[in-house]
Amino acid sequence: MGPIIRVPDDVAQRLEETDLVEAVVQPDAVDEPDVQLGTTPGVFLLLTKTPKDGFGRLVSLITTSDYAKSAPEPFELIVRDKDSVPHAFPGTAVNGQSIPDHLKLAYFGEPGDRRPLVS
Repeated sequence: MGPIIRVPDDVAQRLEETDLVEAVVQPDAVDEPDVQLGTTPGVFLLLTKTPKDGFGRLVSLITTSDYAKSAPEPFELIVRDKDSVPHAFPGTAVNGQSIPDHLKLAYFGEPGDRRPLVS
């Protein structure tokens, strides 16, 4: 399956309207999300398998969300790498390139990969 992300409600609503989301996941089925936006309780989403063109639309939805526009400091975006090591967003400035650069640390698998993420 694809990566699991946890996002605030407003971001989840926008994502659910796209073909990037395969399903909403119950929180007790997730050990750790691959990407976590914000620290307040949010919605866990299973993304579709890794698109061949990457997750550019995911970045676009994050950067244009109300959450990003309100830009809490520090900006709360945690990604887990291939070894499940968490990486917190390194700064406070949110711009069109800072989020995609940080998401590059996340391990989404190879294009078309459907690695298991749910226990």
